[in-house]
Amino acid sequence: MCTMLTEMIQNDRLYRLKTPDRFSLHESEYSEKEVDSMKFLQRKIDNYNTEKLIELTKEYGWISDERIDCPDLNVWLIFRHSQNKYFEEISQIIEKEHKAKRLNDFQYGLMYDHLHARPRG
Repeated sequence: MCTMLTEMIQNDRLYRLKTPDRFSLHESEYSEKEVDSMKFLQRKIDNYNTEKLIELTKEYGWISDERIDCPDLNVWLIFRHSQNKYFEEISQIIEKEHKAKRLNDFQYGLMYDHLHARPRG
């Protein structure tokens, strides 16, 4: 499972690190068309990752680095990068996993902020 989740996290960063966002202080080295294409591809990856992590979490509970002996995995980033259409289902999952003490307060807070405090776009 560690190998699969590590690949999902690597894919989570595949295009994201190449495209500027609203916090970027630099110009992109890519054309607007290239950036749009990379963002489209990243959204496809994000959707796959989100759906897979929802499926795995429902089956096994929250998959922490410690539970599967896979250090520095940070699977919470997948839900943090999810689109609005998944927010309700993710919210229910993280509430359940936090109450069951499988999801720590820090990661829960980061995801909760993304799901509830940020403006939806």
